[in-house]
Amino acid sequence: MEFLAPIMLLGALGVAVPVAIHLFGRSRAKVVQFAAMEFLLGSQPQLARRYRVRELALLLVRVLICLAVALALSKPYATCTSSGPEVSRGPQAAVIIIDDSFAVAWSDGDDTLLERAKREALAILDQLGPEADVAILRSAEDAPGVTELSRDHLRLRDRIGDIEASARPAATWTALRRAGQLLAASNHEQRTVFLISLLAKSGFQHGDEPPWPADTGPVLVPVGLTDGEVVDNLAVIDLAVERDPASGSRGVRVTVEVGNFGLTPAVDYGIGLRIEDRLVARGQIALRPGERQVKQFLATLPVGSRFADIAVELDPDPLLIDNRRFARTELREEIRVLLVNGDPHTVRHDDELFYIESALRPGDRGDSGAVLTIITVDDLPSRKLAEFDVIVLANVRALRRKLVGELAAWVEAGGGLIVSVGDNVDADAYGQTMLPLLPQRLRDTFDASYGARGSERAERALRLTKWESDHPVFSVFTDDAPGLREARFDKIFLLGPTTRVTERRVLARYTNGAAAMVEARSGAGRLMLFTSTLDRDWNDLVIHPGFLPLVQQSGRYLARKQDQRSRNELLVGRSARVSVNPDDQRLEVRGPGGAGDIIDADRLQGRAAVRVTDTPAPGLYRVWATDESGQVRRRAESDFAVNIDPRGSDLAPLALDELPASGRDEVREPSAVRKRDIELWHAIAAGLIMLLLFESLLLLRR
Repeated sequence: MEFLAPIMLLGALGVAVPVAIHLFGRSRAKVVQFAAMEFLLGSQPQLARRYRVRELALLLVRVLICLAVALALSKPYATCTSSGPEVSRGPQAAVIIIDDSFAVAWSDGDDTLLERAKREALAILDQLGPEADVAILRSAEDAPGVTELSRDHLRLRDRIGDIEASARPAATWTALRRAGQLLAASNHEQRTVFLISLLAKSGFQHGDEPPWPADTGPVLVPVGLTDGEVVDNLAVIDLAVERDPASGSRGVRVTVEVGNFGLTPAVDYGIGLRIEDRLVARGQIALRPGERQVKQFLATLPVGSRFADIAVELDPDPLLIDNRRFARTELREEIRVLLVNGDPHTVRHDDELFYIESALRPGDRGDSGAVLTIITVDDLPSRKLAEFDVIVLANVRALRRKLVGELAAWVEAGGGLIVSVGDNVDADAYGQTMLPLLPQRLRDTFDASYGARGSERAERALRLTKWESDHPVFSVFTDDAPGLREARFDKIFLLGPTTRVTERRVLARYTNGAAAMVEARSGAGRLMLFTSTLDRDWNDLVIHPGFLPLVQQSGRYLARKQDQRSRNELLVGRSARVSVNPDDQRLEVRGPGGAGDIIDADRLQGRAAVRVTDTPAPGLYRVWATDESGQVRRRAESDFAVNIDPRGSDLAPLALDELPASGRDEVREPSAVRKRDIELWHAIAAGLIMLLLFESLLLLRR
């Protein structure tokens, strides 16, 4: 303890005055014998002792009063260390920015970073004093702004207490710009911005424009919530769902990307896949600090619905909100396929279309995504081609020119045509009439196993190789693709020269270099030629696992309805597009925690779609529609998933020299340890008053 006026401690000598008075008065007192009083005191010794104690208490109180007066006049103070920001008291303008991004929900088990931030903000508000004009801002992305400074500190305290962690990432640079605009309108010379934040790099995404002018800007006082340390955090940063034809008609491949943003390795960390809130798969993942890793799950969507909710979740860590990611997926859109059988058989497995029909509709399931119509060549002229997305000519003889012209016009209008060869295909006849339907002219057949017997036949067979792995037809296959590479081709059609170089593309070749699959464009449509059969007459591809996804991907590619990856691009706070039916009178969107929106008829009238803007939390949002009859039904096709922005999961702190500085002062150290003087004479003066009151009570009792 130190003193501002130590000379005043000499006043402590005044304690001798009451002691001297007490002793002097006691020694000079004249003893008068009074029999009645002696009798009374002798008969009540307890009363006598109480009287002596009161006299001693009165003496002690007077001594303490003298000491208190001397101490108060000497103005004592104590020096201590503090980790809080340096705050000046008095008239000034200040803006306190509080980080309310989802990252401040990080908890060490006892406390969250947001609670720390609110305590720091309240302490700063108290130290600023009642004469300061203050505004409270939040730094989460799209947080509502404040339009003015205020001296109503009670209201500001309530505002601080009401702040909760949002589900949005930090937009610290934007908050600093708003703070600069508020302070620019103030008449106070002293202007300060207190930034109570994680100070994470992810919150300082900005352009070249500073938040305030360099020469007249306010003083920036950063208050870090983690003392500059990198806190541990694991997060699911990406989730994609795509069809997996090899897993069946309802098979999906779920691709997850997980990042470790801390300094502690994540060893055998649990990760699970949920479909319709049921745990269907679980695995483990190990991540080094700063590492990102991709993990895949194969699963089957539940039977009975075209749509499914998918969620991936990590084991709990200090920040829970980014441990889950959601997706909404649906079965593939149906394609209408016309299969033209060029070689029908009464024995089913000998029929030309047996294997391709099974591949397009495995198990004859209604949810396969393909509506098949099977006809012979003779029935083709009577069919309305516009009713189909894809037509397969399987080993058909050369068609008449009129029919070829109709098919060519259908392709140019946007149709997709697959032509496969076989024993019924004559190269010369095809060259005369079928060229408008071929990517390349047929030349003649090549029999790789001609004259071979036994094992020699298998050795001489051709294999598929050099396929275009980046093409949508082969995108579902791995690089080695054993389901394709192991197939044997005994007989194929060789192709002749072509001048359609810009429109033609060879998608796959055989080991001898001959083309196996060739694609070409014709108007808005697509043509595809397979130079072998779609049954077992010339190859055994149809019995290998690669045949099913190859046929399904080819059909959907030609129909321009490839399976799109279901990515979670809809982030918290972004608007979702919901389609409107003509009879809709009301739409209600229900999200997690009661979030959502209600759209009445006046907003629906004459619109094909509306925007839902109330998406404040991550999760799955359900849509309910009310029609003209008042019936309410669930519209599953309009449901959508909302996720947090993965940028906010990176909590790495920003370097101090990257913070914006003002021309009047440099950026102060965040939460730097500093000395702080605490004045003690106020407390001593309060004690002096209490002693005087106590002395008065003793005198009254006396």
